Amino acid sequence: MMREIEALALKFRAAIEEAKEEKRFNRNQRFKNFPSGCCGITSELLAKFLYDNGYRKKITYVSATFYDLDLENPPHAWLVIENDIVLDITGDQFKWYTEPLDFREPVYVGPYNKFYNAFEEQSRWDCGDFRIENIQYHSYMRLQELYDVICEYV
Repeated sequence: MMREIEALALKFRAAIEEAKEEKRFNRNQRFKNFPSGCCGITSELLAKFLYDNGYRKKITYVSATFYDLDLENPPHAWLVIENDIVLDITGDQFKWYTEPLDFREPVYVGPYNKFYNAFEEQSRWDCGDFRIENIQYHSYMRLQELYDVICEYV
């Protein structure tokens, strides 16, 4: 099952990158700079994508912060599947940081490692039934539009 999850995550990430390349996110300030600043929304949309593609096991959304005043306390978000496997398609936004935040993998599916353990969890919640209108975002239509654009490229 992990290979299937990784394959779906790779497809989703590639779709985002292709849509970005074709300037499909120019109306969305965050996604114009993908992956930087997009971890929360991307994780939520990825959870929906997994659900839409038949994955029915527990998916947990994790929001965390790395506390270091010199780095302005950068936040990050990712998914945890089956209670202990990290699923992250935006970790490479930290590739310009120094250890322990130097992380270069655009798609990571695996156990917690020193990168994820460096963050202090702020919240954790079950992604539930994956209805897009339940996802925390400013506007249902904008979020649905983002998801639809990404899915055009899958």
